[in-house]
Amino acid sequence: MNHIHLKKLRKILQECPAVTGEDILRRFASVLEDESRLRADSVETVYQPRSIEELVSAVNALAMDGKSCVFSAGRTGIAGGAVPIEADSVVMMTEMNRLLGIGCHDGQYYVRAEPGLVLADLYGALENLGRIECYAPTTDEQVVFEELKATPDTKLWFPVNPTEATAHIGGIVATNASGARTYRYGAVRDWVRALTVVLADGSLLCMRRGEVVAENGRFIFEHEDGSERVLDISEIPWPTTKATLGYPLSRTMDLIDLFIGSEGTLGAVVEIELALAIRPEFMMGVMVVLESEQQVCELVDKSRKDTRVTFDAIEYFDKNALRLLQRKKAQAGRASLLPNLHCWQGFALYFEISGNEDQVMQDCKIVLELIEAVGGNPENTWAASYHDEVKMQRVFRHSVPEEVNAIIGQRKVAHPGLHKVGTDMAVPNDKLGEVFDMYRRGLAAVGLEAVIFGHIGDNHVHVNMLPKDVHELRRAKELYQQWAAEVVAMGGAVAAEHGIGRMKKSMLAIQCSGEDFAAMEEVRRFFDPERTFSPGVLF
Repeated sequence: MNHIHLKKLRKILQECPAVTGEDILRRFASVLEDESRLRADSVETVYQPRSIEELVSAVNALAMDGKSCVFSAGRTGIAGGAVPIEADSVVMMTEMNRLLGIGCHDGQYYVRAEPGLVLADLYGALENLGRIECYAPTTDEQVVFEELKATPDTKLWFPVNPTEATAHIGGIVATNASGARTYRYGAVRDWVRALTVVLADGSLLCMRRGEVVAENGRFIFEHEDGSERVLDISEIPWPTTKATLGYPLSRTMDLIDLFIGSEGTLGAVVEIELALAIRPEFMMGVMVVLESEQQVCELVDKSRKDTRVTFDAIEYFDKNALRLLQRKKAQAGRASLLPNLHCWQGFALYFEISGNEDQVMQDCKIVLELIEAVGGNPENTWAASYHDEVKMQRVFRHSVPEEVNAIIGQRKVAHPGLHKVGTDMAVPNDKLGEVFDMYRRGLAAVGLEAVIFGHIGDNHVHVNMLPKDVHELRRAKELYQQWAAEVVAMGGAVAAEHGIGRMKKSMLAIQCSGEDFAAMEEVRRFFDPERTFSPGVLF
């Protein structure tokens, strides 16, 4: 069906708490920026809703005064989507942070939560069900919850595992976030079962996947007064790669997919239902250091084609990343949590495998076979299965971006406007070697220092360019634009996981035609004609 019923709250008993004036800088200075390091000069009002009713109250107040807002919580995004540069207000979602229920329907476990729930708190709750409380479970959810508490051996998890655990649930839905395990489990979009959204006119839109699907590109919205509005959807070509590029418009699309990855431009997500999985009983990480990037690409290609093994993740660290970590380990000495790798010289691939223990151990033998098949040395591997070793591998993987940020932080002392330039592009499988050649040729031509790491299983690595001054910063930005055009020509995506926000609008212009932009603008005008939500984001 393609009919959608909208409803309005009859009574709003309490206005949304709001902070204005000098109190904003005293209490909420951090809302003026996010991890992109973009910063707004000021904002008129900060709203802190604690319920759907209070959020609707804030939206109604904004509409009445002709004001605009951005939505903010963890501010872990690096595309500037939560920065109120063109907005009058910030709506802080951090107080709407409750876990509402855990249930099971048709054999599929799920969790219902408010958008302000921190991802790390969700992980902790799933690990320790006996220590948490569900605030508003249905009867069926309460039964499932009690059964899970009584059977602690049944462990649930949210396997997508976005990189930043301090992100909030609403943020990962708004950006369609992903992480290392997206290689096997897909991005957040694939795990969203239902959403409740507040629209710019204060009405509520409740969606469940599969229930509202476009018919010949058309959705019909029915209001309580009996009136109808029709939204016609145009078809936009979408890369076959990992991509987060605004609205994935299709004439047969599910309505829920308009809002996942929309970066707060179409509505405020107030309740989320995410699918969960039963956590595998055994997991192992295997890291190998190879002599060349050519070997890396060959091993990735062989690993993807080998049907005997299903990898959770395939991650990459180039020789410059290993050098950074080796230096960090030397500086920290005994206090370092980094391992004593047998070989620090070369290019590293990390494989994550999960399942039952016997199968995982057999899969590891296959990985060693694949390493030998590309001329690698099985002695230059580091395998981890016990908790402390797996924790050390996680430290290893997360230390690379931390070291990159530390270098830029030091350079900013002499050049305050300096920042890293990090790519977020993905290409089809057959273009992996070609895109590495493009990166290396470009960096050599302009003489820029860079570290390359990331989700190579999805042909999605981050080239972190580390400019030494504003002149190198300009060259890095120009090179990024040049690469973006070449990636699109390869059939790839200019934004694979971090969204467009404010930082990558010029990249989206490379990806999309004028007709594509017009189609997305039409959708945005339908839901938010006055640009109340997230002005300046995406377009």
